[in-house]
Amino acid sequence: MIERAIQFATKAHEGQLRKGTRRPYIVHPIEVGEIVAGMTKDEEIISAAVLHDTIEDCEGVTADVLALEFSPRVAGMVLGESEDKSKTWMERKSATIHSIGQAPREVQMIALADKLSNMRDIDRDYPKVGEDLWNRFRMKDKKMIGWYYKGIRDALQSVFAEEAAFQEYCALIEKNFE
Repeated sequence: MIERAIQFATKAHEGQLRKGTRRPYIVHPIEVGEIVAGMTKDEEIISAAVLHDTIEDCEGVTADVLALEFSPRVAGMVLGESEDKSKTWMERKSATIHSIGQAPREVQMIALADKLSNMRDIDRDYPKVGEDLWNRFRMKDKKMIGWYYKGIRDALQSVFAEEAAFQEYCALIEKNFE
């Protein structure tokens, strides 16, 4: 199932690049899958991690498509990690911070892995690009981006405090936003 998820995500994200880079977008979902694989061996959760941005960012991919291709559980996890792009950045991020604390553990795991992958990108690119890095994002304000990542950290603290991925996430927030 994981291999099928990688193939599906690769095709769905074809031609997409990571914000402000020339790196193929697919490196992010694969990394998210790898981070989740360090926390669980459940193939549906790992597959959902690889697919986590397909509903949100890929044309023609819906929860129904993922339920048919993979399983209703996989589709539900991807949907649980997806944001409503019709809302403003602040509305979306506030809703995510609020909802992630009550989400099922597997959705929280995917969210943690997603945000850790993003923080790794920030940590890698910030020393090279400097303050221009923040111009890659819809919200171009470093303080607001930091607010979001800290809000996710605080929402997941009680569940993942002992998890190595969470500890790395916290360390990267400290390094880049404190």
